[in-house]
Amino acid sequence: MRLAKPRLIVLDFDGVLLDTERIAVEEWQRILHRERVDLPAPLPVRTDATLDRGALGARLLSLLGKRRSDGLWEEFERENRRRADEEPLLPGVGAFLDACRREGRVLALASGNSRDWVEGHLDRLGVREHFAAVTCAGPDIAAKPAPDAYRAVLRECGAAPGTALAVEDSFAGLLAARAAGLPVVWVTSCPPGVPAPTEVESRVRDLGELAFAA
Repeated sequence: MRLAKPRLIVLDFDGVLLDTERIAVEEWQRILHRERVDLPAPLPVRTDATLDRGALGARLLSLLGKRRSDGLWEEFERENRRRADEEPLLPGVGAFLDACRREGRVLALASGNSRDWVEGHLDRLGVREHFAAVTCAGPDIAAKPAPDAYRAVLRECGAAPGTALAVEDSFAGLLAARAAGLPVVWVTSCPPGVPAPTEVESRVRDLGELAFAA
């Protein structure tokens, strides 16, 4: 997919650079099976393949009580991090980052995850130097679908929304980018019949499919 040349390309992290969304779903499936926990409804996975942690937390609390629910969440966070620390970059990411460097493109990250999670993985994977700015959810930056992370990146990079392009995998991320005024590319394995929740420039399966006009 060839798009007009953007001044700034802002990537999400989880699901765009690293396949952590899959790990989260698999870990909860494993924990619930081992503990023989029968949820009153299937594991709450959204159409975009992301885990609805809020819905899952409410179900576990109602079914198991706070003490047991907290214990399962602690196990999940520990095992989720362990598995994520073994994950390589998603297909196409390395080639995309190298191409952007050769072409002199400015890259940034706008993540809904915590800074220690994102920065830790960037350092582990040896790709931190590719990004001029990294913005993460925190006390002063609301999580997606709020546009805060994107607006913060634009301010830090001195870029206007119309000169930047966002790349997202989740519905929340797509909505956040559009609310900040950025055009957005959807990285997804969803079937073509699954609609995006907002207007997108294109749909690709991985970053390797992205190309830009000279």
